[in-house]
Amino acid sequence: MICGFGEVEDVPDLWVQHQVSLCEDFVHRYSEQTGPHYALADIEELLTSYNLSLQKLHLPTVDLPASVLEGANFDVVEEQAKANSYTMQLNSEQRNVVEILLSAVYNNAADTSKCYFLDGPAGTGKTFVYSTLLHTIHGRGDDVIPVASTGIAATLLIGGRTAHSVFKIPIDLNATSTYNLKPNTKEADV
Repeated sequence: MICGFGEVEDVPDLWVQHQVSLCEDFVHRYSEQTGPHYALADIEELLTSYNLSLQKLHLPTVDLPASVLEGANFDVVEEQAKANSYTMQLNSEQRNVVEILLSAVYNNAADTSKCYFLDGPAGTGKTFVYSTLLHTIHGRGDDVIPVASTGIAATLLIGGRTAHSVFKIPIDLNATSTYNLKPNTKEADV
């Protein structure tokens, strides 16, 4: 994020200094060789919120499709356990919302609403509802791409990404702007 605010003069040097720390989770999950590529792809994802890219910051570029990054890294049994635990903690209103949304996800009837807006003051459990939904869907072995309008909001969601990134919405919008979501990608399929 500090790169997004222009507070770093030598971004490549910052990468070199902190590469081991920035890559350790990816190295653990993948390998010593591919971990840094996944880390850079993840950083690229975050930079799009600031209209930046690895190339603009003179960092090594990678060619990993988002669908590879978002591959199912979930243990279905663990997700089911989390879903059950979270569901037990929901209050009645939250439980009702979760049931309605899960019905919308899994009911293919044409008359089933598919667009909902969850609103409420800070601290009322919106993120907890989203987490319950995500664990439940993953626990059923299904894919989901949580999307938020900002990078900060996306960080609150399990596997969250920005709408600009997922739907390839241009940063500079005008009357003729269109999204660039490619067919036959995970984003399009999900």
